[in-house]
Amino acid sequence: MPITIEELRKRLRNVQKETIPRVEEAMQTAMNPIVAGAKRDCTPGQSRYYRAPYSDDDDPGRQPPHMRDTIEGHVITEKNVVSGIVGTWKDYAIYVHEGTQKMPPRPFLLDNIIDNRDNTLEVLSEALGELIQEQTTE
Repeated sequence: MPITIEELRKRLRNVQKETIPRVEEAMQTAMNPIVAGAKRDCTPGQSRYYRAPYSDDDDPGRQPPHMRDTIEGHVITEKNVVSGIVGTWKDYAIYVHEGTQKMPPRPFLLDNIIDNRDNTLEVLSEALGELIQEQTTE
């Protein structure tokens, strides 16, 4: 039996209410491979860069923890905008990422965001598609 126009409207209003939580959850899932890749690119022997951005444990000037151990992803929602933020609080991260006069850039964040662009879009679109499917079918 087909649904009425009024029932369809009601279901579509439910889609609106559930969209933000679903997108937040999907964004967190989509960020996981980006964070993992950025950590890998900051690990000697695993990094794609000539020299992984890593400090020696025996260096007396090193402030633990290693930068790779501080890379995190956070979902931030402001009004109806859901954003995924991946980064680190280490002060020297910008110099590693963008490079300096003495060191080439090693864009461990941006490269992983670009590498995972298709996966991110797929995860987000699947979450929205599933939500719409759930709310519009009997």
